[in-house]
Amino acid sequence: MKKFQFLLLDTGPIIKLFELNKWDAFIKKRDVTITRTVAEQEVVFATKEDGKDYIDLLPYEKQNLIKVIDVDVSVVKDFYDKTSLTGKYDIHEGEEETLAFLCSSSQSWRVCSADHVVFMVLGKLSRSDQGISLEELLESVGLGPPPAWKNLNPTDKDWKYTKGFRKRWTQKGQEDFIQDQPLV
Repeated sequence: MKKFQFLLLDTGPIIKLFELNKWDAFIKKRDVTITRTVAEQEVVFATKEDGKDYIDLLPYEKQNLIKVIDVDVSVVKDFYDKTSLTGKYDIHEGEEETLAFLCSSSQSWRVCSADHVVFMVLGKLSRSDQGISLEELLESVGLGPPPAWKNLNPTDKDWKYTKGFRKRWTQKGQEDFIQDQPLV
């Protein structure tokens, strides 16, 4: 049985797994679920924007190697209404769907992202145990993060994939919850 049976992946970790040539090995070891917006819009846009090779997740979905889910807009709206996370903050549509799905499910989902706002939201909603970094995921499947990740600091571009990044921004979300601060 695969660990993290209920794992949601965001755009950044998907692209990084392809860059590291670890995608195929990773999905053999973990059940992966991705929202439709992340799979069909954000991954495509991000790879085009950065001039990287186009990543097509459809063949993986067709072969049942990953699961791509559709999240109804009413679930996203309900998420905002119940959590009072309205206001001005930088969150992408795929992250909105992912967080709404995570919070609406009775299953113990984990979400892997490289965007600080995802971890802040999880911290603010007292769901910090549902966030996981790409570094932690790679270690959990025996694929290990690149050796260069061992001594990264906040100014390094790959720091957003580390446990330190996840912890920092989750803690910030927890502090915002305690101080009743909006996510800005």
